[in-house]
Amino acid sequence: MDYFKKIINKDLISRLILILIPIISIILKGIFFQGFITSDNPYSFNFTAGYDSAKPFINYYIAFSIIFLSFSLLFKGKSRIIYIFIIDILLTSIIMLDLCYFRGFLTVPSVLIVTQTANLDNLSGAVYSMFGPMDFIFILDFIILAIYVYITRKSYKNIKRRSVVAFLLTFILPILFIGYVPFNIHILDNKKVKNAYLFDNYDPTNTARYFSPIGYHVFDLYTVYRDSKKYNFTEEDKNNINEYFEVKKEDLPNNEYFGMSQGKNLIYIQVESLEDFVIGKTINGKEITPVLNKLTSNNALYFPNIFEQVNEGTSSDCDLMVNTSMLPLRRGSTFFRYPNTTYNSLPNILEDEKNYTTIAIHPDKGSFWNYSAGLTGIGFDKFNDYYSFNDDEHIGMGISDRTYFEQVIPMLKKQQNPFYALTVTLTSHGPFDIPKEYRELNLNSELDKMELGGYFESIHYTDKQIGHFLELLEKEGLLENTVVAIMGDHTGVHKYYNNSIENLSTKEDWYLYNGNPTVPLVIYDSSIKQGKTFDLYGGQSDVMPTLLYMLGIDKEKYENTVLGRNLLNTKKSFAVLTDGTIKGEDSLSDKEKEVYKNILDLSDKMIRGNYFKEN
Repeated sequence: MDYFKKIINKDLISRLILILIPIISIILKGIFFQGFITSDNPYSFNFTAGYDSAKPFINYYIAFSIIFLSFSLLFKGKSRIIYIFIIDILLTSIIMLDLCYFRGFLTVPSVLIVTQTANLDNLSGAVYSMFGPMDFIFILDFIILAIYVYITRKSYKNIKRRSVVAFLLTFILPILFIGYVPFNIHILDNKKVKNAYLFDNYDPTNTARYFSPIGYHVFDLYTVYRDSKKYNFTEEDKNNINEYFEVKKEDLPNNEYFGMSQGKNLIYIQVESLEDFVIGKTINGKEITPVLNKLTSNNALYFPNIFEQVNEGTSSDCDLMVNTSMLPLRRGSTFFRYPNTTYNSLPNILEDEKNYTTIAIHPDKGSFWNYSAGLTGIGFDKFNDYYSFNDDEHIGMGISDRTYFEQVIPMLKKQQNPFYALTVTLTSHGPFDIPKEYRELNLNSELDKMELGGYFESIHYTDKQIGHFLELLEKEGLLENTVVAIMGDHTGVHKYYNNSIENLSTKEDWYLYNGNPTVPLVIYDSSIKQGKTFDLYGGQSDVMPTLLYMLGIDKEKYENTVLGRNLLNTKKSFAVLTDGTIKGEDSLSDKEKEVYKNILDLSDKMIRGNYFKEN
């Protein structure tokens, strides 16, 4: 009998350790995650920094890990082992997805990305590049767990029944611990309860720090459910929106730029990953962007300090801002979540006020970022996507910029004048692995193999194709009567691969990220005889009112429906970034700062509540 008891005790200890290994490993992976994202380089790992970041909240890390592992007690025999491996793999995959996503977007993903699986098409190279050499630490526990299970395999044959009581204890107690603070806040109305700040001012990255990546996704599920309902505006919301539009007004007299392009066609070229730091730069004696350099010097207005304002919708957010002058949703892609929201948009205004025909021409498939529904919802008459093209040359994730532009020309010729056409390039998309036959900059071996070298070559290629496109427009007699606006959809090599730049053994100072995520805006018009540079700060949401001003649309038609401002007639120099930072805030009064810092939240509510339809 004593021997039998010893065997049972030994088995119980083995089973306890079996559950403790994945619990501890999931807690550690939460700390590892913090070790990556708190580093200056999210591809490098600092355990001490990660632990210091997570330490004040480690009890929540423990609680969420126990909740998910507690369900293993409802299984018996080998089924318990299988569940433990499956849940460990699932939770690890979520944490690694969060890390890769953070490396790309400097935030953690929402469950909403499961509605955007169409975006994975042709993105395998870009996704793979988000993994780093240190990521192997996330899978070490599987080796330890497998060895332990093999050594103690006989201990699990005696599990004949489910441990229901133990499950209830390990499931309910952590929930009571997690729910203590929100119960005090929302039920007992005790706002001064300890740690109340953890459950206030929901922010994805902070929430992942407070509750671990696993806990964050639990809260995210609730947040997505809450926000899936149509937003109902309060009187305070309406007052804040009205106040914003009043504060934004400058009431300046028109200048020489008003109506300078009136009656002309408008072509907007959205250039994949184009950053401003390459404009005007040479490498090995060769200009990286000779076409754009020539435009900015001769026949264009050049804005080098346009700050990136995209959020989780990345490129599609740029489409949104340029055409609606609204800021994108705080969670998920606006085109996926609210493709039918009503806007006083650029295509709608041009159609209504100046009888423009409008067309959006995307080299992507219409399902990618839900472009088809999103752009037609904004107001474009026509939408042509990948299936409208002959994919006779494929580079990277899609049709080469050269064949794309060549096939856009006949589409434009079919449009009734005046027209507005949105066009998009693809070849300069990460990971910037453009084929050797298109590399013309003769980079040194080290730089050529790195993402920065690939970026230089990709942008050089796309710049050349923009020049080719302009030549084709001129040949067809379209360029003389057309305004061509060119802008990057978001930053590129510094957004996703900044670490590889820092690791170069030899680098120029201008290679390095200066803390300003800027894209260039270049507006070409043949009537401009001398290029002009505007050094003021602006954002991507400012493009629409700027273009409307050039096209001679009275501001009364849009000033109370756009969040951006006309960069050609302003005394302010600032931009609100997607993280709430205000660049150039010294140009604003205290009142303006107070109003502008809320614009991200207001825009989110206006889109979710379909403000312009309801008001």
